[in-house]
Amino acid sequence: MLSLRAAAFAICALPSLAQYTIQRASSPIAIDAILDEPAWREAQPMGDFTFNWYQSGDKEQTVAKMLWDDENLYVSWLVRDKHISAYEKQRHGPVSKDDCVEIFIAPNPARPGNYYTWEINAIGAMLNRNKADWYTLGPTWEPDGVEYRTTFHGAAKKDEMASDEHWVVEMKVPFRNFARDAAHSPPADGDEWRLNVNRIGGKTNAQLSSWSPIPPPLKSFHSPEAFGRVVFSNPQTNGRGAMRRVRFDAAEARAGHEIYNRSCTMCHGLNGGAGDRAPALGAQRRYLRATSEELYDAIKNGIKGTGMPGSPLAEGDVRKIIAYVHSLRATAVDLDVPGNAANGSQIFQSKANCAQCHMVNGRGGILGPDLSNIGAERSLAAIREALIIPKAVPPRGFQPVKVTTVDGRSISGLLKNQHNTSFQILGLDNKLHLLTAAMIKDMTYQPKSIMPGGVDKSITASEFQDLLAFLSRQARSRR
Repeated sequence: MLSLRAAAFAICALPSLAQYTIQRASSPIAIDAILDEPAWREAQPMGDFTFNWYQSGDKEQTVAKMLWDDENLYVSWLVRDKHISAYEKQRHGPVSKDDCVEIFIAPNPARPGNYYTWEINAIGAMLNRNKADWYTLGPTWEPDGVEYRTTFHGAAKKDEMASDEHWVVEMKVPFRNFARDAAHSPPADGDEWRLNVNRIGGKTNAQLSSWSPIPPPLKSFHSPEAFGRVVFSNPQTNGRGAMRRVRFDAAEARAGHEIYNRSCTMCHGLNGGAGDRAPALGAQRRYLRATSEELYDAIKNGIKGTGMPGSPLAEGDVRKIIAYVHSLRATAVDLDVPGNAANGSQIFQSKANCAQCHMVNGRGGILGPDLSNIGAERSLAAIREALIIPKAVPPRGFQPVKVTTVDGRSISGLLKNQHNTSFQILGLDNKLHLLTAAMIKDMTYQPKSIMPGGVDKSITASEFQDLLAFLSRQARSRR
């Protein structure tokens, strides 16, 4: 027999729930409310929010995105807002009176009434509730290991300003918080959850909006029957949960290099590069054939409808070419890099001075990129080059600047984000400086990256090899 609550869900089943695919994060994510990582830039927005109970005023949209990895669920909100105000500082205080964002998550799609809430205002006060039927510890809840940041995080208050345009919230939630209700932790490829992402306005233009629509007669965000559907996608798995990591024999790859240059360069370029009539075989493009079986079929039998002919080469030679192609596409973690990785970890922290700017697995500095997944993202050659050769042009998000403010302060650091009227600068003091154009007297762009070259000259050859071995093994997922 259905309970009253289950019966209510059955009666109120809604046909037009929002849907979203949560992609696996392609790069490490720092929780800093900046959203400049490649993973966030590649992530698709969830879609326009619906103003469920609209009466009047500006419909200011919110851009929400979600990602995941083996440990955490990541959520970001970019809130367009010309009137930003927040005053509640108390943990579990009434943050919904301020400009505020929310997410309500039901990890078991069959039981959307078992849901968990996060509500965060513009200055970083957070309220959590646990609505699961097994939870008996009172009206609020303390999730484990959550990290989050807002644009105005920790401020005593946020008054409305004429320069207000938007604010950002970034959060990561460890999957262990959902272990009682989720089918898998972390989720498996294709797992479905139910959730809604919401936004509440502040004093002025106090709009209520949500990602998944909440139609009448429902009157509250706390309407799990209207939660949208999200599906976890992991393109790195083969459908059985195992990482699709290609291994190859280094000696075969070297022999395949010679056979390739003799047999394939009429169309393809030398050494795997692009040729006049065929693409580069080492390019990281999704449509390229990736598995050994796919490559064998393409080389031996050709590709119908294209200029790629079948090859008369013996099977052993084809296998060697396949090993060479895998070597072109390999990231550092695919290789057996010689060296003492444990000693390389010590070199990273001390003699090479990498940890002053870079973080690995939560330990180190924040000025440079997080390197916790560098072995799975970069080739060994790219890692070696980054340590030896300084970048001619600082990459986006790491442009060194020197700023003099109108009130006489001097700030040196990295320009993380820039708009017509505002700048976010991560200072060499490891503090984030939020400046408007009116506050800046002078800004000088420094020509050189703060990432030094010549690391191989500052330590011994064996220490450098140990450092390479350590960095090559940094990969978040090792299934």
